[in-house]
Amino acid sequence: MSCLQKQARISFDIPLSHLYFAGGLTFKNLKEKTVIIGLASPTYSGILPEQAPLLWLLDRCAEYGLKAMEAALPLSETDHPKEVKEKAADLGVTWVGYWSEDFVTPNGGGTRLRERAERAFEQASIGGVKTVVIFGRGSLHNRFTRQPPLTDQLSLAADHLRPVAEAASERDIQLALLPHLDYRGHEMVSVMEKVCHPNLMMAFDTANPFPVCEEPVAAAKVVLPHAVAVAFKDVQIYPERSNDVTIWGTPIGRGSVDFETLLPMLSERLPDPEKTTACIKLRLPPGSAEHADWMNQSLTFLRSHL
Repeated sequence: MSCLQKQARISFDIPLSHLYFAGGLTFKNLKEKTVIIGLASPTYSGILPEQAPLLWLLDRCAEYGLKAMEAALPLSETDHPKEVKEKAADLGVTWVGYWSEDFVTPNGGGTRLRERAERAFEQASIGGVKTVVIFGRGSLHNRFTRQPPLTDQLSLAADHLRPVAEAASERDIQLALLPHLDYRGHEMVSVMEKVCHPNLMMAFDTANPFPVCEEPVAAAKVVLPHAVAVAFKDVQIYPERSNDVTIWGTPIGRGSVDFETLLPMLSERLPDPEKTTACIKLRLPPGSAEHADWMNQSLTFLRSHL
């Protein structure tokens, strides 16, 4: 057992019975464990209102009967976190925050990074956010960039994330490190294990492994045992010659992600499914207005498979 597992006291023997889903419906195909189905803000990229986008997203959660919302912390003051907290509580929705930073070569070094983390976690605390999904800046550093080398990138990320995890613990916030189109699952798990802090766990996105040449099922096997947040995303891969490979978002169940294998793994591998959010994250083509249709297709698929 790793030092992290000892600190977190992870158990796979939690007797649970069903899955909470849209509209208050209960799905019992996952007979032993539960997850909380929600909505992730990237579903509405490009059409979110500039002011009060989080309140608007909460309305979409209510529209579909979903009980969790993954969305960025309002660091640019587009929403007031206290208002979001109150509305989420009224709707019975769990708000899971997003926070992104360069963890390899942070601007101003580790000291400034921790200061930015403390400001972000203050907003999370005001908003009643208990879990924050964190991810790096893949455009700057990823497993395919060479400066610094991959092993150094992972080592630097762990060194910089340790004080970030400590800052989160001071506000009783659980961090979830997300492989975000930049590193493979086992690489991010190695960073988490090196930090070895109970306030740093993992997040998993079902489609993020593809751009780093990884099979989502293989990634899930190593990430889910440490995950406290999940995102359901599907994409269709169109393989061609090197310069012509494309990846396009699809409704859940219509793309290349093997949900038939992945969905049962939630009950088999998550450390605490009952407290784990699983948010629908759709990636529509630019300019598309088919959000409602894609949501309905995705919900229909999930209802028939969970």
